Order: sequence, then C-alpha cells, then structure tokens
Amino acid sequence: MNAQMSHYPPPPQPDQQHYNPLQYAGPQAPQLLAPSQQAQQIPDFHQQLQQAVYPKPEHTPAEPSHADHVEQRIDQPLLPPAPSSAGQDGNQKGNRLRKACDSCSIRKVKCDESDRVGGAALLIDMPKPSKGVAESICDTTLLELLIQDFFTYIHPLCPFPHEPSFRESFRQREDYNNRPFLALLASMIGALVASFPRRPRLHLKALGKENLFPNHMSLVLRCQKVAAAARGAGYLERDDLNIYDAATSYFLGLTGVYTYRWRQGRLYFGECLTIIRALGLHKAKEHKYTPLGSLPAALGPHESNYDGPRDGGLDHITLEIGRRIFWTMFVSSRSMEQLGASFGELVIPPPTSSEPYPPLPVEVDDFCVYSTHIEQQPPGIVSVMTGFNFNVRVFCSYNPLSTMEMAWGIDAIVDWERQKKVLDQCLRSCKRVLDDIPQDLRVWPGVGPFGQSSRNDNWYPQQFGGYVGGRDPAAALMNPMNPSELDNSPEERRRLQYEIQKANIYASHLSTRSYIVEKYWNLCEAHNRMKSQTNSAANSPGITAAGLDGMLPSQATSNYDLTEREMFDERESIVKDLLVVLGSINQVNMEPNADSFTMKIRSIASTLLDVPKTRKGQVALQTEQYLAAFLDILMRLERVSPASMNPEQPDDEDGGLRHWADLREYQMKFTQQGGVLGLS
Repeated sequence: MNAQMSHYPPPPQPDQQHYNPLQYAGPQAPQLLAPSQQAQQIPDFHQQLQQAVYPKPEHTPAEPSHADHVEQRIDQPLLPPAPSSAGQDGNQKGNRLRKACDSCSIRKVKCDESDRVGGAALLIDMPKPSKGVAESICDTTLLELLIQDFFTYIHPLCPFPHEPSFRESFRQREDYNNRPFLALLASMIGALVASFPRRPRLHLKALGKENLFPNHMSLVLRCQKVAAAARGAGYLERDDLNIYDAATSYFLGLTGVYTYRWRQGRLYFGECLTIIRALGLHKAKEHKYTPLGSLPAALGPHESNYDGPRDGGLDHITLEIGRRIFWTMFVSSRSMEQLGASFGELVIPPPTSSEPYPPLPVEVDDFCVYSTHIEQQPPGIVSVMTGFNFNVRVFCSYNPLSTMEMAWGIDAIVDWERQKKVLDQCLRSCKRVLDDIPQDLRVWPGVGPFGQSSRNDNWYPQQFGGYVGGRDPAAALMNPMNPSELDNSPEERRRLQYEIQKANIYASHLSTRSYIVEKYWNLCEAHNRMKSQTNSAANSPGITAAGLDGMLPSQATSNYDLTEREMFDERESIVKDLLVVLGSINQVNMEPNADSFTMKIRSIASTLLDVPKTRKGQVALQTEQYLAAFLDILMRLERVSPASMNPEQPDDEDGGLRHWADLREYQMKFTQQGGVLGLS
C-alpha cells in the first residue's frame, strides 16, 4: 500500500501553478491524489456519495471506463465467507472483492478490510462514509458560489486564509481527510452568511432550492455545528495547532457577534488571540513559531530565548496570514472599545519599545505571496491589502490615548494640560492617515463617499425597479439572462472590493474622530467637576508629567489654548461628514460590512444627538431632524434580533426592503434640501 501511495507525478515546473494546498494534517494523515487525477473524480462526487458501501450481487464486466475501479481492487485480499453462509452461495460471496468506502474511493486508497468504514476514514474519525465532508454544509454547487462570495465580499475586510492555497486545497478535496480544513471552511461560510444573508438567499432562488434552508440563521447554525464537529474534542491540545485554527476561531467569533450571541463571540475572539500569542505571531522579531509545549528558559525572562527554542521557521504565507489575523483582531478589539464594550480577555496592550507590534502585512495581493518568496504587486493595481492597512492605521492613530488610559484609567484626570495635548495629537494623527490614500480608495468631492454616481436612481434596490446597471452583482443572479459580471470581469470584482473597503475605512475614520472628540469632552467635564470640588486645577508634576510628555512630539505643533475651539469645530465637521455617509448608504457596500458598519454609524449619530444644546453648533442644530430619522431607520435595518433567532422562521425580506425604501426616501429629501451644501 505504501508503495502504491508513493507514485506521485513530478512537481510542477516554475512556470506552472505552484501554490501548495494548506497544510493542516499531521504526518500520519493519508495523502491525496495528484491534482490531475483528483479533478477527474470531483464531477462524480455526488454519485459516489450515494453509492452503497457493499456492491450489488450481480457481476458486471469491466469496461475501459472502469479502469480506475479495477486498479483500486487489484491488490485487495479476498473476503472470508460469512459465518451464516453455506454451500455454493457462501463460496461465491467469499470470492467477491469488497468495494471501498466512499471516503477511500474518492481518494483512491485501499480500504481497511476490518470494518465497514475504511481505515483511512477511521483515521479522520468519519463514523459514516458520507459524513464529515463539505457536503454536510450544503451541496457542492451552492458551496462553490459561497466560497466565491467569501473571497469577493469578506476577504477584503478579513484577508485570510491565503486564497490560492485555500482554493487548491478545496480543489483537491482536503475536507475528506483534513478536519481542521473542514472546520475552517464551515466557519468561513458561517461568517459570510451571518454578515451578508442576502447572498445565499439569492443563490438559493437562482438554483430553485428556496426550501433547502428556512432562513439564513438555519445555514449559520449548520455551519457552526459542522465546524464544532470537525474540530472535535481537545483540538487545542493538538501539537500541530497553527494560524488556520486561529482563523477558524475568529470567523466563529465573528459569526457569534453578527448574530447577537455576544458570549460566543467573546470566547472565540479570545481563543483566536490566545492562539496567535501562543504561536508568537504577535511579536515584531524572530519570524518563527513558538512551540506550544516549550517552557521559559531556566535563566529567566531576560534570556533571549525566553519563549523557548524556535526551531521551525515560517514560510512567507504563514507569516503574512499570521500578521493579517493579528491586525484584524486588533481592529476588532478597538472597534468594540469605541462602541463601549471593553473585555479584558480581548485587550491588546499598546506597543512599547520592548514589545512593539508586528509589522503591517506586505501590501500585495495573495497571488503575489508564495511560500518561498513574495513578488511585487503589478504596477497600476492597488492591492486589497493597501486598503486593509489604511484601516489599521486609523485605529493605530490614537495609541498614545490608549497608553494613557491603561496607565491612569479611563476618564481619569492626572495632568489636564498634558492630557489635552495627547488628545489633540491623536486627533491630528487620525486626520492625517488618509492624506496619502490611493485614488482608487479616495472619496472625491461631489461623488458619493463610496465611489457611486450622484444619480438619484442609482441607490434603489433592484426589487423596486430602480436603476442597477451592474451596481449590484448579487441582484443579477435573479435574472438568468443577465449573469453576474463578477464571474467574467476581474475588474468589476476588484472595483466592488474597493467600494467595500471605502465604506469600512470611511466609517472607521469617522468613528475614531468622534471617539477622540467625545473623550476630550468627557475629560473636560471630569476636570471641571474636580475644580469645583477642590477649587484648584489638577496638577501632577514629576513621573506623571514625564510619562505624558513621552507621548507627545518633541516640538509643539499648535497652540493648545485653542484645543477646546478645535474640538468644537471638529464635532461640526463630523456632523457634515456623517450626513454625507448617511446620504450615500446602499445595500451593496453596506451589507458586507454587516453590523460593524451599522453600529459605528449609529454610535456616531446617537452621540451627536445626545450632546447638550449648549455645545451644539449651528450645523448640528440644523440637522437634528435628519439625524434622528436616519438613526431610527438604521436601527430597523438590523437583520437579526433576539426575537428572530428561530432558524425555522423565514426571513422577513419584505420588511427589509421597506426599510431600505424608507432610507432612500430620507436620502432624497435631504438631497432636495441641498444636502451638506445647504447647511450654513
């Protein structure tokens, strides 16, 4: 058997596709077919799953097309006669060759004769031949469409796993002998459906399988069950735990958050962060794994190999994916902090000189990243990772504020004058982040913030008969005469990914500015209360002053006596920018960002409406009515609520469309009043 399995085709030439499939399985896992042989088996996948474990009694002559099956049976021993059989009938059954189980048949390996399920299948804990594979999520046709949707809509925001490697692994059907890969696949589909439920609904309608899942929550729960079963018990104790296990945990956490199961989201996010830290990928130096079983060196924490020996070097794919997962977790943690949810297990301490953050991912697309090297991004094409890094820089802009709060507490007054300087510098750093953003990701005056035309009819959902013109590739699935342009146009796919990233970057930038401004006013109120109680301004010279001065640039860049006026003007600017966003929201760009986008915008609008009138400027007073109306609609646009968590209850699509129509009505009303330019 080992001799048979060792005959593989030679490795591809340098000019051929040479991405390796994701390496999850341990050294004892059975190997797959060569890609050319495997591709021939995939079209008959569903038929093979439906075949019985044992062949029918009648014999059929071997045809030339059955050469593969004959080759598989050549070296298999004859089965002994069953104890209950006797005479000629028993001899006939004893001389028959037994058919391999489905799992072994797909991969063309010899089946263990000791049980109904092959030994290779038992190795991956497959209790039944047709269980434990990707088809346990949904059928192959729908699954391939959802994988394509994931890399189109979700991957620009969560750029992992490595797309070429993942697609190669799925093409070779690693889900048959690789449980961590199946868990990753299920978690990816679950995150897609939880954040963008309209996509699977459209696919199911186009395929005529609307009754396959009552609503999107039933598919989400299916994905979670498959992922949990594929991981099995004690998955954290595996010696080969790797970055893709961290990716699986992140997607399961994201699914929990987007379906309002906060405890599940916290647990999986914390697990993701723990795996990244255990692997040592949260550090800036020594690009190698930390063995999970290593103990600190006996010489103490000052020894250079404190984390244990680092024997296994990382390939470039693993290194880049590890950094992407860390920074995605960093952005998620900061986003939750801005929304008022701070969890101790998810806190990522600010960088220090001894423990800096790892570098940002290289700004190249996945097709440029190989195991042995990284190629340059083709000229003239902005990488998706460029937009990802700009979003990360937005959240890194207020690291000094995070350091100050971690050292002295949230809203604690220790040295008000120096604290004002820290806040002012953080706000200026945040506003400078987008100064050099590429044109493909830039918001131009006179154009919607996400690159759309100012035509009024461009924002209607197709179901209301509005102008579409390729703006919504998801809706094109409903018309069989007009297939989606995404399948035939890489340019359209990339353009859509830019728009999704624009929405995310712009919302993060606006939310961070609002967060810093509100921090200033909260500290200002705390300082005024302290003055009224003590009749003296708080002043903490010495160590506190030195610590705060260390967060500031060496040379002052502005007159900090004007900080209060600058913060007042900044709030007015945030109101205008928020109205631009609210006037340009549409389904295509908002839905992939899911509740992350909605919560950020709602938080900003709620904060602006709750500001006392004595602090509101003229623009804020003029737009109170519009902000309140927009906020009410955004709250009704929540796709999932605790009342609609029943997986058997159909989705209220008509209600969602009505809310989008209401939003469009207020958008048009605001535009007819002159929009932002009509504000004095």
